[in-house]
Amino acid sequence: MSLDEATEEDTVETINGVQVAFEKSIVEQTAELTLDFQETPEGSGLVMVGANECC
Repeated sequence: MSLDEATEEDTVETINGVQVAFEKSIVEQTAELTLDFQETPEGSGLVMVGANECC
């Protein structure tokens, strides 16, 4: 995951109120994901979670 601007090759979706750009080639694999904030002993940040463990 990066904080780059979306390109023409990306699909942009809003997840939990945050706009997220995906490469068109992985849209099917990300269809069931949600964006969450997690804090762990290793650090904190945004993560994508869902039924599909592809990414």
